[in-house]
Amino acid sequence: MRILADLRSHLSNAPELIQVQPEPVEGAVGAIIINGKYAIPSPLGVDFPVTEADYVLDGAGNIDGGDVVSKGYAHLLLNNPQYQNVYFNPLLTSDHVAELVLDQSFAFIDRSTDPPNSFYARFQTGREEGVPDDGQMPTHTAVLPLNTTTNPARPGFIITEEIDIGAYTLDCDNEPVGADEFMVYWKLYDFTVTHDVAADAGLLAGRNEPAWRMLQEKYPEPDDFSVWLSTDNGTNWCRVHHLVPVAFCDKTTKVRLAFRNDALSKVFLASFALLF
Repeated sequence: MRILADLRSHLSNAPELIQVQPEPVEGAVGAIIINGKYAIPSPLGVDFPVTEADYVLDGAGNIDGGDVVSKGYAHLLLNNPQYQNVYFNPLLTSDHVAELVLDQSFAFIDRSTDPPNSFYARFQTGREEGVPDDGQMPTHTAVLPLNTTTNPARPGFIITEEIDIGAYTLDCDNEPVGADEFMVYWKLYDFTVTHDVAADAGLLAGRNEPAWRMLQEKYPEPDDFSVWLSTDNGTNWCRVHHLVPVAFCDKTTKVRLAFRNDALSKVFLASFALLF
């Protein structure tokens, strides 16, 4: 299932729900016109009732647990009963942008090379809460393509700030014990844009067509795209696969995620989550 919301009303912190549609097929066959709208994916394509009482943000611009995004991720957790909690970031607001590393204060250390390479965040997104003209364009956060003009070539990267899960892993003495098993979910999209055509003469004479922005589903693990998880604040990284459990020797209360793009085109990251 996919929910479409009105982009204009998103700016007022009360986005209007426009349409609910079945989960489209991947690729160009399932492309839809997305001008003036944005998509809210349902994890695993799970269907659940959406009524006139449902909403995207609570009016104050927040995800509050009763919204359609939270309901979708609740179904993801329900479908994986081995986990008790889900942290998610739908990349809808400036608060969500603030959970990403936005400068060169933190690097992804690639130890597969000798000497190791340090890669910093390279992506497009909105502006975090607390800065002038903050805001976010849903579904349009993108991991940039590989920059081949440098040596070494620089992949696109989204790196999260540390995700503190301690409060959700309390023992009987109310002390955080952390978790040692995780599963990561993410949702990717592709966009294509047609040309704005208005011609009175020549080969296109008589045509008057607007530019259409087309949204289409994308396979979650395309070539040259990878997702990584660190339980020690980036000292070591473990590659993870879409909805495949990964276990560690020791429990941790803080983790980071990283999304790496070594392809020559952008990868649009619509949403991501961590189950533990």
